[in-house]
Amino acid sequence: MPREFRTQESYHAEKVTRAMIASFLRERGFREVDDQRKKYGQNQAQTIRAIDDAGQQVVMGVRLCWRPRGKEPEENFAAAQLLAGIDGTDWIGSLTQKMAREKREGKTHLLVVKRAGNAIVHAAFLPIDAVVPIWIAERDASQRLIDEGKLGKKKKNHAMNGDSPTLWLRDDHAPEVPAALWNWPGVRDLCRLPLSADFPSTSDEDDSVDDLPGFDYGALGSDGAPRVQRMASGVKRDQRVRDEVLRRSGGTCERASCGARRDYPGFLDVHHILGAEVSDRVWNCVALCPNCHRETHAAPNRDMINAGLLEFASRFAPVARTASR
Repeated sequence: MPREFRTQESYHAEKVTRAMIASFLRERGFREVDDQRKKYGQNQAQTIRAIDDAGQQVVMGVRLCWRPRGKEPEENFAAAQLLAGIDGTDWIGSLTQKMAREKREGKTHLLVVKRAGNAIVHAAFLPIDAVVPIWIAERDASQRLIDEGKLGKKKKNHAMNGDSPTLWLRDDHAPEVPAALWNWPGVRDLCRLPLSADFPSTSDEDDSVDDLPGFDYGALGSDGAPRVQRMASGVKRDQRVRDEVLRRSGGTCERASCGARRDYPGFLDVHHILGAEVSDRVWNCVALCPNCHRETHAAPNRDMINAGLLEFASRFAPVARTASR
């Protein structure tokens, strides 16, 4: 029977989180970050290649933490599925085969990420060879708590979520379970890394000329420059989308930290957050003042800026009510 499984909101939340990860890594000293995606319907698989803060080449398979649907505050939990399902009853064998495939594909690590609002709050960096032993350790820790009656009415093992092997980064009711992960040799919480002083600027402007005394500014440029022809290609856009986004904004920049407003038409730009070639829809667009629009393309933290804008714009997406699994 069809049941609610993933809403359009959850897919947009996934895009927001994935879009934040590359900037998150760069800010913490990772270099040459290459964010690769594969789409499977509306789902995505994400692999990130980079040089880590120690100068080592790493290839990370990314897993995102799911959001609990209960009444418990979301910040009390962080868990991610490693597999959609197992082969029969062979938990360890299924997971071992999965990690072996990941290793054959060149992955050296697993990166398990939890986002809360506009920040990544957990980023577990696990050596690929440690994933199965860590899962076993969490399974055994959970089972001990169950056997000792310390989980109350909860009888389900943390690591055995339905038929999906699951890793826990946080559970305030059973901290012994995620402790098995965080205490494992070689596991790092990238959120604890200091922000890099070398986080590169994307500006291609050189202001050093202003510091040169006596520089002859008259030697720059020309007068009466001739016109030249240019050829350009672009993505076809629906004017109705632009009109609706501008109407929605009421003439005010939709970036939460800005809110700049002018009474004359033409002040606001319409920014396609994921790019017009990905989606020319109202829920992929925001109205921005020129300064904020420039930051979405050129600021060092542009991925994080766009992630926040996408979270705002996704409120206007149609919600998928049901889906079959």
